[in-house]
Amino acid sequence: MIDTHAHLDMLKTEEDLLESIESLDYIITIGCDIDEIYKAVEIANRYGNVFASVGFHPYDVKELDLDKIYLLKELALQNSKVVAIGETGLDYYRDITPKEKQWKFFEKQIELAKELELPVIVHSRNANEDTVEILKQHSPFENGGIIHCFGGDIEMMERCVDLGFYISFAGNITYPKANNLREVLKRTPLDRLLLETDSPFLSPQKRRGKPNKPSNIFFTLEFVANFLNIDKSELEKITDENAKKVFKKAFNRELVN
Repeated sequence: MIDTHAHLDMLKTEEDLLESIESLDYIITIGCDIDEIYKAVEIANRYGNVFASVGFHPYDVKELDLDKIYLLKELALQNSKVVAIGETGLDYYRDITPKEKQWKFFEKQIELAKELELPVIVHSRNANEDTVEILKQHSPFENGGIIHCFGGDIEMMERCVDLGFYISFAGNITYPKANNLREVLKRTPLDRLLLETDSPFLSPQKRRGKPNKPSNIFFTLEFVANFLNIDKSELEKITDENAKKVFKKAFNRELVN
């Protein structure tokens, strides 16, 4: 099983880290600010089945200058374990970073991902229309990307799929009140479906109230398989193959999206 999005440097204990690394085939760990991008790369270099994505979350660009984008490029070029750019995107849930600055950093990271021929991992919260519009302006995405922890509606999902993106669902898909999100899941093409934990956030319902960890992805897998009426092992195979298509650099495979 592949967890396509986790923040391993934020896990509560070293035991949680080791357990997850041992129980999953691969994990993509995500760096979101100046400190975390280096931690993500360090962890990826330490463990053979861990790869890293480096980017600046929209909340974390408030105090940054655009020239800091060069750090992402430097890390990606110098480390073979860096396999994507992000997470980057837009977040209007809290008024932390001015929208205009979020847009500039989002666009610069998209441009960097395209320059490096890497996928881009997109964060979008309460900003669906602007997110899709920016992606549309920068299409096509020959190396694809992921809308991580998807929280939009069916229309957004379809528009993102048309732009070449994969749709990733986290543990919140298991929550009792997530009916609208499950309607999106039902309509998401299986060849564009991914699963993630977003650890240590969004623990699945069976572990809700506790810090999340990558090994909890199996609870989400079981829930989604039951909801879609697909055998659990078949769904794992589908989502893992999709992950390998996105992260070509990680799996050294020439696959076509």
